[in-house]
Amino acid sequence: MEQLFVHDGKKGAILKTSLELFASKGYNAVSVRDIAKAAGVSEAALYKHFKGKEDMALYIFSAIISEYTRQLEQVDSMDDEAVNKLCHIVAVTYDLYRQYPNEIRFALLSQYFLWDMVAEEIKPHFLIRKIINEGMDHGNIPRQEVYLWISIYTGIMLQPLAQYPYFYDVLPEFDILKTKVIFLVRKLFG
Repeated sequence: MEQLFVHDGKKGAILKTSLELFASKGYNAVSVRDIAKAAGVSEAALYKHFKGKEDMALYIFSAIISEYTRQLEQVDSMDDEAVNKLCHIVAVTYDLYRQYPNEIRFALLSQYFLWDMVAEEIKPHFLIRKIINEGMDHGNIPRQEVYLWISIYTGIMLQPLAQYPYFYDVLPEFDILKTKVIFLVRKLFG
């Protein structure tokens, strides 16, 4: 995902700084003034590149979700059973969190207010829905409303990541946590 934020000059500094601030403090706790100051640019310079804080957040969120969906498309193209694909999605997600904690943390924290603003074709739940439907059609996943399955599955997968910064001292080591989540996903659909 490094390519998502490769911009030279002020735009790059603004994106990098806004991501760091959004991930550490949360979107609502960060102002345009905070971003400009931390990036070492004037507010006027910031507004030359973005309409405002929401525009920056949406740009970053869309780039993250787009890359995530691209990686899930690779999982979907694998010749494997649906449950194995869903477990592989967990592995991909946890590996991305390890490699890009600010980006994934920001996406997890921001999904509820930015979700409706991103293009439908980059939303990963459509691929997850497709995989679950295939699993139900092949008898590998019990019949259930697909969006209920998606909600439960994404909760099992994403909640530990959302909580990790707060409970890392009581949660298992990261690789063990990933293994336990994959185990729970297998049990869920088994």
